[in-house]
Amino acid sequence: MIQLAKKTNRVKKNQSPDELELLDLWNRLESKGLFQNLTASLSFLMPGEGKMILMVKGEGKKKQPLVGIYSLENPNTMFSGDDSLPTLPSLIRFHVDLYKIRPDVGAIVRFIPPWSSHLHSLDRPLPLVFDEQCRQLGAPVLQLPIDLNGNVLPSPILTSGANGFMLGEEIIITSVTREKAIYNCELIEKCAKAYLLAIATGGKIKQIPWFVRFIAKSRLLNDEKKAMEFYKRGERPTGFKAY
Repeated sequence: MIQLAKKTNRVKKNQSPDELELLDLWNRLESKGLFQNLTASLSFLMPGEGKMILMVKGEGKKKQPLVGIYSLENPNTMFSGDDSLPTLPSLIRFHVDLYKIRPDVGAIVRFIPPWSSHLHSLDRPLPLVFDEQCRQLGAPVLQLPIDLNGNVLPSPILTSGANGFMLGEEIIITSVTREKAIYNCELIEKCAKAYLLAIATGGKIKQIPWFVRFIAKSRLLNDEKKAMEFYKRGERPTGFKAY
């Protein structure tokens, strides 16, 4: 277990590069108010090892994040970490299922951000109304399909290459690389804020033209195909820009 100080999040000895990188991204998202006092989880794929590293925070101000390394083939196998959080088994299964369904994904974030958490209350999904949303998120933000036990179901919503989903009021973000995870989290929050404020005015909102959506989605799918090839070789993808 990695215990983080309330304000400073001190670096401790013997932390691996994966742990340090995970902690850095966690701190950056938390400092932006996206992880404040709410349930959140963040994971990285560990290419070539058949593992993922997962950081989880429970509800409440005094809850400290826990970090652990888990097997993708047998999620009940914990290589290191702390299993004291009651919701941890279901969160492990959730992240593992997404990695198995989407072999192009290298990072997953599950959280309840201030603005995009309200998208579930709309009678329609967040449409593609911003060019960068088309390029990075790839599709309208839809509810993630799960079964009665809360397990993720393979579906066109997931396999179409989209990178932003809802799960009730929670938001799920995927990305081809760790570096892009923070950008996708910020992006969906900015898009949701702008969209929610716009529809509150009662005005008409137009989608991005279809040919722009087509070009952006094609580029996104190419990125995801390239990332998948890296991961199949057990390598961490390179050559991607974070923005």
